[in-house]
Amino acid sequence: MSKLKLMYDVINTMKDKEAIKGILSLEGTKDQTKIFGFVNEFEKNLDSGETKLKISTELDYNGKKVKHDSQTEFTQQGCHGHGHHMQHMQHGFMGHMHHHRQVSLEGHEDLKCAGLKGKLTKLAYMLNILNQIKVEEQADQSVLVSLSLKEIPDDLKKVFQERMNHHAIPEHREHHGLMKEFFTLQEPEVQFKLWVREAKDVERILFTVEGKQKNDPQEIHDLKFKAELKLLN
Repeated sequence: MSKLKLMYDVINTMKDKEAIKGILSLEGTKDQTKIFGFVNEFEKNLDSGETKLKISTELDYNGKKVKHDSQTEFTQQGCHGHGHHMQHMQHGFMGHMHHHRQVSLEGHEDLKCAGLKGKLTKLAYMLNILNQIKVEEQADQSVLVSLSLKEIPDDLKKVFQERMNHHAIPEHREHHGLMKEFFTLQEPEVQFKLWVREAKDVERILFTVEGKQKNDPQEIHDLKFKAELKLLN
C-alpha cells in the first residue's frame, strides 16, 4: 500500500468530518511508579464550534502532589476559536510539556546551513523518515502505521538525541524538572503507531518513549512516557 496515498486518504476523510470525539491521555512513570498523568475527554462539533472538555491532571513528583479536575464548554468562532481550544487542550503544566518535547530538525548543526544544500539535507532526512515508516494491513481491513527510532539512521538519531539531552530546560518549577527527567534519557527508544480504520479515518495514535536515566553509576532509573489519542466513532 502506498504510504502517501494512505496519508492523503486519511487527511481527506478527517477534514470532512462534522464532529470529533475522543480521549487524549498522557502518562509518565519512573521505576514503574506513576509521576504524572493527564486525561482530556473532548467533543467538538466542527461546524458550529461547540466544544466540551473534561480535563484531569495528576502530578506526584519531587515530594509534591497535585490533582486537578475541570470541565469546560465553549463555542469557537472562526479561526480565533482554534487558539481558544488549544489553550484548554494544553491546560496547566501540559502546555509546557508540549513546548519542551518538540523535536526539531533545526536543532542539529548540520541542518542550520542556509541555501539549497541545507534545504536538500532537510528534505533527505524527511524522506528517510518516510522510507522507514511501516504500513501493515490488518485482517479487518484496517491499517497499522508504525515508526521506531531504532530503525532510523544514526545521523538522524543524533538529531533526536541532541534535542532530548538539551540542557536549557529550567527547573524552577516542578513540571520543568519533571520534563528534564525525560529529556535526559540515555539512548531512548521511541515508538510511534497509528491505527487507521477501513473507512480511512484515524482510530488511535500511540507515542511512547522509554529509556534509562543515569545520574551516576550507582543511580539508574527506568523512565517511560506514553501519549495516546483515541478517536471515537
